[in-house]
Amino acid sequence: MILETLLVALVFLAVTLVAGNNLASCVGPAIGARILTKSNGELLGAAGFASGLVVQGSWMSNSINNLIPNSTVEIQVTVLVVAILIFIIAILARVPLSLSMSLVGLLSGAALALNLWSNIDYISKVAVMWIIAPIVAALLAFFLLRFINSRKVTNVWRRIRVYKFLLIVLAFTSAYSLGANTLGLIVATAGFNWITVSAAIMAIFAGSFFLGEGTIHRVAQEFYLMRYSNATVSLAASTILVEIAAFLSIPLSNTQTTTAAVFGAGISYKTRFLSLKPYITIIAGWIMAPAVSFAIGYLILGTWL
Repeated sequence: MILETLLVALVFLAVTLVAGNNLASCVGPAIGARILTKSNGELLGAAGFASGLVVQGSWMSNSINNLIPNSTVEIQVTVLVVAILIFIIAILARVPLSLSMSLVGLLSGAALALNLWSNIDYISKVAVMWIIAPIVAALLAFFLLRFINSRKVTNVWRRIRVYKFLLIVLAFTSAYSLGANTLGLIVATAGFNWITVSAAIMAIFAGSFFLGEGTIHRVAQEFYLMRYSNATVSLAASTILVEIAAFLSIPLSNTQTTTAAVFGAGISYKTRFLSLKPYITIIAGWIMAPAVSFAIGYLILGTWL
């Protein structure tokens, strides 16, 4: 009973951290463009997270079953504790890290150490998705913007109104896809039931309203410096790919797809200078997160459990 209670508490903490950390990437563009107020943006993002979790989140249970079959409560608690610690350390060190990538690495490492035999074919599909999705996001954003910019604008104000409407829709849908994918994976790690889902929904609103403010201001300013078309295309490309991954029960971080889409949007302008250093740092984080987490899962979790 103690472990089960602790497991629910860990789900609440993990979802709170992820919701607060990722809210800005979903609603930041709409807030930065002054289409939504901060409070309305937080509410819209939280509603999107919760909707995605409730409607599609259970699909990520297939991912957990493939990564670590026959998991026990002890394994679930240990994995979530380690994943949360890694995530907090990464935030404090300002190192870009995806909790979903970290969870996949931890679960795979622990499964190998405990001879639970993860589904190798499934893990291969996840790895391929992690490689292909950022490339597709960048190319999609690149060609969409090239197409949009090649079209002659007959009514500037009408186009701006369309962009503003799309940014509101995408604020919700990008939050929905993250709720279905990343938050669904967290809850599925502990077992997808009404208790864990209820704890996660409360955590979504807690994280969105109490932890998201700082990142909202920063990301809103960054997106505000982008054109409406760039922000719209970047969010659309990211949302589509994360949602496809959710349909396939494959964990995919929206930071991967959004970052890649922003990069693709940036290089679509021939005369625009784009610094590669931030993107190289982020890509290094994508590689290190699952690799280090796998090592921790194999060496540490395999010893503890």
